[in-house]
Amino acid sequence: MSQDLLEKILLLALTAIITGFGIPYVLKRIEERKLKEQKKFEAELARQGKIIEAQSQLLDDLGRTLWKWRYLAKKVTYYGSEANREKFDIARKEYDENVWDVLNDLRVQSSKSRRLVSEAAYKELRAFYNYLVNDIDRKISALCKKGELDAITIRESEELSKRFSSEVSQRIDDMIDYLAAELHLKVEQDRT
Repeated sequence: MSQDLLEKILLLALTAIITGFGIPYVLKRIEERKLKEQKKFEAELARQGKIIEAQSQLLDDLGRTLWKWRYLAKKVTYYGSEANREKFDIARKEYDENVWDVLNDLRVQSSKSRRLVSEAAYKELRAFYNYLVNDIDRKISALCKKGELDAITIRESEELSKRFSSEVSQRIDDMIDYLAAELHLKVEQDRT
């Protein structure tokens, strides 16, 4: 057998070994890497899905709490401005009994938002909370403490009631809308 023929046979055998064992090994490693990357991708998708679900739930909870507070407070101003003593007393009592729980829920949701929204959005929500507590709630609480439904209380109730219609409700809507846009949970309207 010639040297040339022996080299060709050896080269052929080596090619058969590489083809038989080497290529399947390389392909198996490539497939394993693809599966690992696929699992990592799927895990990231699942994580993103949970974040979006938590953001959506936060937005729903905030909306529910803000509107609950708004209607508790609005009842006080409405019945006060209508000089309806019986319903004013009921509204004051209901506000006094529920406001702390509602404000607590709002503050807890605000804290929760810190991990689900940008820092800027969190600060906006905190500023809004402070507006509700330090401006509007103080005035509602002062109304609730009044024993008489006199002309001054009726006038203060009317002013606050108008403020709810022109300002407070809009600011609640604007805050919810701002957060929805921030979280990309707002459907963009087609302007055609």
